[in-house]
Amino acid sequence: MTRDGSQRTRPPMFRPADIILAVGLIAAGFVMSFFLAFGQDEGGQVKVTTGGKLYGVYSLAEDQVVTVKQGSRINRFEIKDGQVRMRKANCRNHDCIHEGSISKTGEVIVCLPHKVVLEVTGGKEDFDVVAQ
Repeated sequence: MTRDGSQRTRPPMFRPADIILAVGLIAAGFVMSFFLAFGQDEGGQVKVTTGGKLYGVYSLAEDQVVTVKQGSRINRFEIKDGQVRMRKANCRNHDCIHEGSISKTGEVIVCLPHKVVLEVTGGKEDFDVVAQ
């Protein structure tokens, strides 16, 4: 009650515009999730960089195991059945190993302590390997 004896009315918790906005944001989230999940193409190759410099480009069509050595730093990744995954790293946390396999354009695996990046790119080239 107020000082003059009348009851105070509280504004509604949710106005119709709030509900419309919430429903619109949820719908937009579902649409974006759909495009992110299904809008990526299967990759044709994996680009490997170390310290920001190109280490090599490898075809996802050819099963192989590649070891990246940088002094005492060792990373080993495997390409199998059109997918690539980090198999071994002598860094402390092994987050790159726990990432699992990737195969779609734009997906990446990063070993941050060793500055090794595996990035799936699209298109198949006429070459199997480019190494420096």
